[in-house]
Amino acid sequence: MKSRFTLCLALLACTFFVDAAPIKIHFISGAREYKSEASLKEFIPWLEKSYGVKCTVSWGHDGIKELPNLSPLKEADVLFVFARRMKLGEDQMKLIRAHWEAGKPVVGVRTASHAFQKADNEIFDRQVMGGNYQGHFGDVAVKVVNVGKHPVLLRVGAITSDKLYKAGPLAKTAVVLQTGAIPKAKHAVTWVNEVKDRRAFYTSLGVPSDFKNDHFRRMLVSAIFWTARVTRLGNEE
Repeated sequence: MKSRFTLCLALLACTFFVDAAPIKIHFISGAREYKSEASLKEFIPWLEKSYGVKCTVSWGHDGIKELPNLSPLKEADVLFVFARRMKLGEDQMKLIRAHWEAGKPVVGVRTASHAFQKADNEIFDRQVMGGNYQGHFGDVAVKVVNVGKHPVLLRVGAITSDKLYKAGPLAKTAVVLQTGAIPKAKHAVTWVNEVKDRRAFYTSLGVPSDFKNDHFRRMLVSAIFWTARVTRLGNEE
């Protein structure tokens, strides 16, 4: 009886240890127009402090040919992309592809829909994230509305942003979470895409003012935890 009790305690301890391990997130930043670096340098410390995750970052810019500090991606649970039209070499793209090809979670923000060279972007935007980027309408007030119910939208209210992206027909596996409307157009803004065992999240939101919005930040947190299939823990803002 004693040995069985000891074994049960050991199993419980192992379970607790696994559950307690922090999510590892690797961020790729490189969108000058939308000030991805400034936004993420505020968001990441808040995220780590509030939710106990562990973050690593590759700071880049539009057109960059080699990202610094990309090796932590090998051990990351979640890849978070907020970058635009990078021109990375094959060695680095191979490492990035390996993440999504392994079925690991991906979160994409704003310009992630056109983060890479054309061939890789066709796969990343249309197959991994389930999107279909077609440009944008320019600066205009966009009313963003939640569609249906989903764990990522928990406690996420209405958001108004500054630019509507044109989203062509999405992948059949994509589920739209938010739409955005301007006087002459309405398009999908936020969606999730599950293919086999991989979960991906994308939103065309992400201008600097969005990162100041509690509802937007709450949605990003929920997206990270949902894609990683981990129960959300932490201090609510």
